[in-house]
Amino acid sequence: MTPLADWPRIFVGIASYRDPECQWTVKDLFAKARHPARVTVGMCLQLVPGEDDDCLRVQTRPEQCRVIQVHAKESKGACWARSRVQSLWQGEEYVLQIDSHMRFVDGWDELLLAMLDECPSRRAVLSTYPMAYEPPDTLAPPSVVTIEAKAFDAQGIVMFKSRGEAPREDPPPPAPAAFVAAGLLFGPSGIMEEVPYDPHLYFQGEEITLAARLWTHGWDIFTPNRPVAWHDYTKRPARPRHWADNGDWGKRNDLSLRRVRHVLGMETSRDPDVLRDIERYGLGQARSLDAYERFSGLDFTARLVQGKAECLPGDAPDAANQAKSRKDVFTAIWQQNGWRCPESRSGTGSTLAATTVLRQRLTALFGALDIRILVDAGCGDLNWMQTISGDLRLYLGFDIVEGLVAELRDRFRDRRSHAFGQADLVTDTLPEGDAILCRDCLTHLPPAQALSALARFKASKSRYLIATTHTTNRNRWVATGGWHPMNLTAAPFNLPAPMRLLSEEHSGTTKSLGVWKLDEVQI
Repeated sequence: MTPLADWPRIFVGIASYRDPECQWTVKDLFAKARHPARVTVGMCLQLVPGEDDDCLRVQTRPEQCRVIQVHAKESKGACWARSRVQSLWQGEEYVLQIDSHMRFVDGWDELLLAMLDECPSRRAVLSTYPMAYEPPDTLAPPSVVTIEAKAFDAQGIVMFKSRGEAPREDPPPPAPAAFVAAGLLFGPSGIMEEVPYDPHLYFQGEEITLAARLWTHGWDIFTPNRPVAWHDYTKRPARPRHWADNGDWGKRNDLSLRRVRHVLGMETSRDPDVLRDIERYGLGQARSLDAYERFSGLDFTARLVQGKAECLPGDAPDAANQAKSRKDVFTAIWQQNGWRCPESRSGTGSTLAATTVLRQRLTALFGALDIRILVDAGCGDLNWMQTISGDLRLYLGFDIVEGLVAELRDRFRDRRSHAFGQADLVTDTLPEGDAILCRDCLTHLPPAQALSALARFKASKSRYLIATTHTTNRNRWVATGGWHPMNLTAAPFNLPAPMRLLSEEHSGTTKSLGVWKLDEVQI
C-alpha cells in the first residue's frame, strides 16, 4: 500500500462566477476523495460583495484552498478566470479542471489516477462531460459519456453532443478521443505548463481550441471508462452569467471568436487584439492541425463534420431569416455592381471575352445530349447566355434578385422561347428540364447551402446537371456572397466524376463546367 506521503498530489482548479453551488462542490470533492489530504483546490471567485454573501457561507478545509477573489465587474470571462486559477498551482503532480457546480463519485481521486494508468500513452489526458444532477444531490444514473462533434454554428464554432452508456463491470481501457470538456479535464500537470489556458478567449470555442492545442502539443485525449462526476446543467435564475453583468462582453466575444477561427486555420487575422500572445496560446508543433482534422473527422476550412455539412438551412429554425439574408446579399451585389465589372453586373466571368470558348462548347454539348429545354439556375443578366440561348426550344432563367428578374422580363419580352422567374436555389425546386445549368453560382454559397441547392436540383427530375466545379482538393466555407473555388466531387458534395468536363481555359484557372446525370447524383 502506497504511504500517504508518497501519494500523488492533485490540484483542482475551479473558476466560479457568482455561484452559490461552488462551496458545496468543494465540500463534496473533499468528502468523496479517498485521500483528501493530497488534494488542493485553487479557485477564482468572481463575486459582488454584499450581493453574493450566500456564495461564501461554508468553508471546507480552507488551509487546502488557494483563492483569488475579484469583483464580478472586473472579470473578463470564463477562460480568463480559468487562466487565473492556473496561477495558483504550486507544483502538484496532477491537475483536475472542473466547473463550480459538481458532485463526485466516492474515491474520485483514486479512480482518475487508475484510469490514467490504463491509458496506452505516457501523455494521456482524461476528459468528458459529467453526468447531470439537480441541486442539492439528485444524481442522474451513472453513465459513461462520450463527446462527439455535432455541427459548426453560424460563427464557425464546433457544437458538441454526447452519448451515454451504462457502465460495465469490467470495462475496456479508456478509449481515444478527439474532444475535451472544460468542466472535467484531468492529467499530469505538464498539460498546464505546455498548454496554458488562453485568457484571451471568452467562452464559446474554448473546448475545441483546447482540444486542438493539446493534441498538436502531443497530448493524447481519452474518454474515462467509468463515471467520475455530475454537473448541474439546470438553468437557475439565481446564478447570474458574466454576459448579463458586463456590457462589454459582446466586444470580448467577437475578438474571441475571431481568435478561435484564426488558431484553427479558418481565417487569417492581422488584428493585434485578436493575436495577443498568440505564440504562447497557439497550436503545438508535435502534430499538425491537418493531422488533428483527420483524427477528429473535422474540416475547419469547409466546416464539415465527418465530411458532412450537418446544419442544412432547411433544417435550421431560422431558415426564413437565412433566405431573407441570401436575397438581401445578392440584391445588394446586383444593385451596387458588387463584382465591379463594367460589362456585366454578373461579374467578370460573364463577359463575352471570358466565355468565348465556353459558348462554343456548350452549344456542342446541347446538341450532343439533345438538350432543348434549359433551366438556368442563377441566370444573372444573360450578358453571354443570350448569344446561344436562342438555339434552345425553351430557356428558363431563374434568379433570387426580383429587380433583375423584372428587368430580364422586359428586355426579352419579344423572345417567345424565354421565360424568367424569381427563385431561391437553396430552398425552391425548379421546373423539370433537359438540363439545369448552374454556372458561377454555388461558389458564392456556404457548403451547407450549396448542398441544399444540389438536393433541390435533383428533386426537379431534370436529366442533367451542368455546374461549375474546380480541381481544388478541399472545399472552404464562405459567407453568403463570398467566393471559393468549389469542387463538387469533394466533401461534402461527393459527386461522382463528371461524365464530361468543359474547361473554360482561362490562364491559371481551375474552373470547368462538369456534366452529371442527375439520377446518378446522390445527395
